[in-house]
Amino acid sequence: MDCLEFRRILTATPHSDDPAFIAHRRECASCAAAWERAQAFENELMQALNVPAPEGLTDRILLAQTTGRRQRISRGRRIALSLAASVLVALGVGGVVWQQVDAHSLPALAVAHMPPEIESLNLTEPLTTQAVAAGFAGRDLALRGPVPTGTTYVHDCEVGRYKAVHLVTRRDGEPVVVLYMPDKRVAKTRDFDRHGWVGREMPMGTGSLVLLTNRGTRAPFDAVAADWRKAIQGPGADAGRAPLAP
Repeated sequence: MDCLEFRRILTATPHSDDPAFIAHRRECASCAAAWERAQAFENELMQALNVPAPEGLTDRILLAQTTGRRQRISRGRRIALSLAASVLVALGVGGVVWQQVDAHSLPALAVAHMPPEIESLNLTEPLTTQAVAAGFAGRDLALRGPVPTGTTYVHDCEVGRYKAVHLVTRRDGEPVVVLYMPDKRVAKTRDFDRHGWVGREMPMGTGSLVLLTNRGTRAPFDAVAADWRKAIQGPGADAGRAPLAP
């Protein structure tokens, strides 16, 4: 197994027990470090989702609602207790649901995708137009405009459960990760900060574009997004058009 195959498996199945996967991890220091980062991120996600309800909360709510605790509690106080308990349940359940939804959002999935791909940021040799076009062809997509100059990496990837084209474009010497998901369209453009990455998700064509950098600035995002909009939708495309087709 080579490094590329290892990173593909790591992205899709971080806890893989494939013997070849394990053997390569033991032999390759770079991939072992990527595996460690991926495990740390997986653990962090699991901890974020592990939000237990207060002990005995359900029993206390049911007891208060069905028996009134068999005490001399005024009707007004029972209502207040019931409302307070309902609020606690709503807050607890709402928090868990929000964390589960957020863990499957494009920002979360994009950042989780990066540890095995981190070395792509160090590539500096621009790719040919044919090489970048081949990356899109792997997703049955055809570019409609010029490839942005300074594109140094392209790969067909899976970002969570979404098929993606993973690119890196260097702007003023700084690498910007570009993830295009043709089958997942977000509602609007939104900036985010997560685990040392700054990013932006935006609708583009039939799908979505996510930009990421670990350099702490979104300064290149507008120019990089504009370049890729022209490449994906065509030189005359605007934010409302969605022409990218096989």
